[in-house]
Amino acid sequence: MPRMVYCVKLGRELPGLEKPPFPGELGQRIYEHISKQAYEMWQVESTRVINDQELSMGDPAARKILRQEMEKFYFANPKQPAGSPKAVGAATGPRLVYCIKLGRELPGLDRPPMPGAFGQRIYEQISKQAYEMWEAQRTLIINHYGLNLADPESRKILREQMEEFFFGSDAQMPEGWTPEAVGAGASGKDGGAASSKGGGGGAAASKGGGGGGGAARRK
Repeated sequence: MPRMVYCVKLGRELPGLEKPPFPGELGQRIYEHISKQAYEMWQVESTRVINDQELSMGDPAARKILRQEMEKFYFANPKQPAGSPKAVGAATGPRLVYCIKLGRELPGLDRPPMPGAFGQRIYEQISKQAYEMWEAQRTLIINHYGLNLADPESRKILREQMEEFFFGSDAQMPEGWTPEAVGAGASGKDGGAASSKGGGGGAAASKGGGGGGGAARRK
């Protein structure tokens, strides 16, 4: 049975790719959110773009242009699940996103929280409520592991934990979860950070014991 994904290009659940089409963040994003059918559509579109813009794939600048066109093709106007307020034409109120952390449509952020593809991914797929959960978890992780954000390695660890919190395989909150659960999950034993479900990131998951987490093992 093929792996199914909610395809943000075509707006419905369809068979996904067997593996990321290329290394890196954009390749992983396509693997998670683009169907095989939509990817095959890009193969046709890319030929048109190359011909129209007379791009030479031996030129790094041309490859960069094609990558930008690919990202725009897939993610510029993501389709929301059928039946959502945005899909049926709600024209007022806050910008809504289908939040993959909380599993439902909620108000999104006003702008990307940081430059680059990762910030844009959060802007498109994470709600304001889920981002505020990360703000609380971020403080817990920094304090628990004594991270110094002037240190590039500490910033790298925190970014990895942020990505795991929002997009990791165990990131989505359980069905029936309510915001009140955040307070209960925010105080781990022995002063540890919260679990990856109740408002915490992978760094503070309890699998490795009270002091064990991804960030701690890297230190």
